[in-house]
Amino acid sequence: MHVLGAGSLGLLWLARLQQAGQPCSLLVRNQATLEAWRTADNKLIFEQQGHQSQQRANVEVATTSDTPIQTLIVATKAHSTLAAVESVRHRLSTLSQILLLQNGLGAQQQVSHAFTEQRVLYASVTDGAWQPAPRHVIWAGQGTTLIGDPLNQRAPEWLKQLDSNAVQWQWDDNIVAVLWRKLAVNCAINPFTLLFDCVNGEVPNVAGSWLDECIAELQALLTSQAVPHLDDLPTQIYEVIRRTANNSSSMRQDMHAKRRTELDYILGYACRLAQHERIPTPALNRLLYATQRRLAELDLPVD
Repeated sequence: MHVLGAGSLGLLWLARLQQAGQPCSLLVRNQATLEAWRTADNKLIFEQQGHQSQQRANVEVATTSDTPIQTLIVATKAHSTLAAVESVRHRLSTLSQILLLQNGLGAQQQVSHAFTEQRVLYASVTDGAWQPAPRHVIWAGQGTTLIGDPLNQRAPEWLKQLDSNAVQWQWDDNIVAVLWRKLAVNCAINPFTLLFDCVNGEVPNVAGSWLDECIAELQALLTSQAVPHLDDLPTQIYEVIRRTANNSSSMRQDMHAKRRTELDYILGYACRLAQHERIPTPALNRLLYATQRRLAELDLPVD
């Protein structure tokens, strides 16, 4: 297996797979990143519940090796996904399979359209992970990863054989609907945390009725995409806010770190599709424009 992307999620998957005895390589972007790993003796610190363990990572530059890739786990940011997978196209065969762990929607469809000869799986990840320092990943919250095939095929054999100690996963026959619900939750929370620079739990107070207007529009949008059981979407969103009240969203963290956010693959994607489907979303559009203005003020990309 090969993990593409050395952020917190990529390192979490690498650490958990190696801990379970699964041979795995980490693919990095360039020689400078590889040299940084070599300087650190390829050591990865994996921390869970205050306990630290060290692992030795097998690290290689994605573009310079010709070693065939059978299973590619892609843990890059949404806006980098297609280019990242393209960088290893020469290492993929018709038997290769690609598992996408991205937030939002849009990146998954881009890869599916570009890699029609490979089987492309989508995942919805609920694990929490962050890096206090390079090559040090903290597993902050254990979740279950839902995995599915947008073409509704059965789970592949390699996934069935994956040790449950490595990844807690479940197969979902309607993974696109799962990702739509996750997108709706992220649309209702993350942009507000960026706009008002607040933790998740403060969103209902700072957004007020604007939040409920957005949720109603998201329900209408998801209905147009045949996502089932949407009556409980408002309850689900408020429950996530309650459960993650003290958390700083990934979008807000990206803003503070002066990184490009995934706004375009979350709220941007929802607004574009609503326009295509001719579904009025004034509250969501207003939120998108406000967050884009905020990013522009900070000299950060708005797309």
